[in-house]
Amino acid sequence: MGYTDIIAIVLSYLLGCINTGYYYVRLIHKQDIRTIGTKVTGAYNVSRLAGKKGFIITFTGDALKGAIAVLICRFLAVDDTVLLLCILLVITGHIFPFQLNFKGGKGLSTAFGAFLLFDPIVILMWLVASIVFFPFVRRYTVTVLFALVFLPFELFIFDYPYKIIFFFILYAALIFFACRSNLQEFIKERAYHGRNN
Repeated sequence: MGYTDIIAIVLSYLLGCINTGYYYVRLIHKQDIRTIGTKVTGAYNVSRLAGKKGFIITFTGDALKGAIAVLICRFLAVDDTVLLLCILLVITGHIFPFQLNFKGGKGLSTAFGAFLLFDPIVILMWLVASIVFFPFVRRYTVTVLFALVFLPFELFIFDYPYKIIFFFILYAALIFFACRSNLQEFIKERAYHGRNN
């Protein structure tokens, strides 16, 4: 691994640590978003306090981090393995930012930006799977999460290289872990409705 590879990896993690929602709420509302709602720095939680404007600013900022990480990798001309690793690191930085005591967001917006620059077809696959899942799930975050977990199977069907499929499994696992509270709420909700039907 060369110096440019290490630079790309370190920059990707540090870039991920810049949690847009946290700094936006600190600057504009003088509060710590991690004490509100779901206690994460993501766009949906920011919207609880700052409405649609807060959602758009946070989603855009977090998505740009992922996109910039990919652009840095391409500028430095690192190989595909390092690029895929940098996507993992920028998502990791968003979820576990060192300067915020490793308490960040859930990684979906950052993943969106990174995937879009990596391969727009991946975003199309993610979107299609989300549309298919939504009528059965009826919850935005859980729908997108299920679609993300399904994404490696779509990549396999469309004959993507195994290396890419492997990394997308890692991305899905990391974000799945970050969204575990959403899943727990979804399971409890379904169990409750099941008992009352």
